Order: sequence, then structure tokens, then C-alpha cells
Amino acid sequence: PGCKYFAENGPGAKEMEHVLTAYAKYDAQVGYVQGMNFVVAAILYHCSEEIAFWLFVSLLEDYEIRDVYLAGLPGLYKHTYIIGSLLKSNFKDLANHLV
Repeated sequence: PGCKYFAENGPGAKEMEHVLTAYAKYDAQVGYVQGMNFVVAAILYHCSEEIAFWLFVSLLEDYEIRDVYLAGLPGLYKHTYIIGSLLKSNFKDLANHLV
């Protein structure tokens, strides 16, 4: 929000639409989920549409981020648990502060 580059008529708006539409067709089970645009925008700042698409695919598949976008958010719960466990085992004071 508030980024002119990706605003409705901004130079990056069509690029973002192309990448997100391509991904929704590539993985129909996930499709498009709110919030994907923030990840794709960060990638598009640094590369072409095609590279951005494949980087996004790789991020979701190779790092198990895809599950974050599935119905019921199973990946979100999994990653939250992992981060919490790592915090507790490596940064006990910080973990206690955040609880």
C-alpha cells in the first residue's frame, strides 16, 4: 500500500498482475491468496517478470511457504511453531519477553 510503482496505473502494476495470474494458473489448488502481492512486489523490484515468477514458485515450493497460503493456513501454524521453538531454545529471554 502506498507504493506508486505498484499502484493501479504504476509501471509495476501490470508486471505484478502477470506474475500473480501466472502463479494462480500454475498452482490452481492455491490460486491467488491475499498477501502474495507483497512477496511478489519485493521480488519484482529486483528482476524481470519471468524471473520473479520462478523465484516466487521456488520460494513457495522449496521453502514450504506454499502451505501458508492453503485453506486453513496449515503452513502458518507450522512455521509459527518452528519459530517459537527456535526462539525458546536459542533466545530464551526474548521468547519469554514476547509471550
